[in-house]
Amino acid sequence: MKIMVSAGEVSGDVHASYLIKELSRLLPGAYFFGMGADRLREVGVDVRLDISRRGTIGIFEALPNLFPIYFSYRKLVSLLEQERPDALILVDSQGINVPLAKAARKRGIKTIYYIAPQEWLWGTPAGVKNISSTLDLIIAIFEKEYLSYRSAGANVFYFGHPLIDIAKPSLSLSDSLNKYIGKNDPTPYPIISICPGSRKQEVLGLFPIFLASINIIKRSFPSARFFIPASTDYFYNYFLDFVKSHDISVFSGGTYDLLSISDLAICASGTINLEASLLSVPNLMVYRLSRLSYFIGKNILKIDRKLSYFSMPNILLDKMVVPELIMDNANPSSIAKEAISILSDRSRIVKIKTAFSLLRSQLGAPGVILKAATCIRDFILSYS
Repeated sequence: MKIMVSAGEVSGDVHASYLIKELSRLLPGAYFFGMGADRLREVGVDVRLDISRRGTIGIFEALPNLFPIYFSYRKLVSLLEQERPDALILVDSQGINVPLAKAARKRGIKTIYYIAPQEWLWGTPAGVKNISSTLDLIIAIFEKEYLSYRSAGANVFYFGHPLIDIAKPSLSLSDSLNKYIGKNDPTPYPIISICPGSRKQEVLGLFPIFLASINIIKRSFPSARFFIPASTDYFYNYFLDFVKSHDISVFSGGTYDLLSISDLAICASGTINLEASLLSVPNLMVYRLSRLSYFIGKNILKIDRKLSYFSMPNILLDKMVVPELIMDNANPSSIAKEAISILSDRSRIVKIKTAFSLLRSQLGAPGVILKAATCIRDFILSYS
């Protein structure tokens, strides 16, 4: 049995790796190949194509990658034709994966979407119907997503959010403190994780702003310790060069262990906000786009009319728990002010953590990835 996987970004590569690890156990002897990055390689996928460094946010920010991604799409279509897999599993990366799903359907190849396009959130009813009619199976990761796709006639299942299984420290709290702070050192306050994202464009844009905010925070908290859990080895080396003149520790991996000992996380907008929230860590969401992309999103696509909030924890809780610092507010002074406000207010921290406990209860019970993999296995076998 041959199964093709398509994961274009770092976060998709991570989610896909957990899924394929379970599927490999459920489908012994299956051959997995396609597009991915380091994490999929680690679980035995034959990665033929890697575009994980080309991830962007925004309309005009994506233009420099338009032709490279198109050529990558053509390579993936050629792979479909050459290998004729029994199924295609698409993970996130809507821009390349939705056209790829349509190409697969034309060739009679079953299509499965895991971490599906969020048309249910900021798209249109027509977009939801388009996605539903393009795919043979959708594994939803939010209940509202499931209900939206189901109402559009999709073959969709919901088992909870996979981060319930994934977002866990590998070390105990004391072992993490010993590893990152030191056995004989007193625990400093605050410990702050800096998470500037996994897309090169957002890292380059946000990281200097984060560094400047650190200098302001230190004025109020001179004993603060700052850590950066790099999402990839590429960014690990980049951050090391960048922080030579700053008192910041950089680590490759260990994100959940570092978050588990953190009093606050300053984050680029993305999955990391949900991950930090599930680990009960107060966090900030920082988001910047080009002014033209922001103008189009606000005035033409009317995103702000569809959404009251922009970070997933706030969307799911339907209230502002994670401060959202967007565009002009995504500046060192505002970031530092919000960070200092949280760290100085114990009652606010308690309220935030109480909200995060409710959030976690909304996202399902452990065993999500195994249930999703079992559903996908049964679907594939029903057609093979």
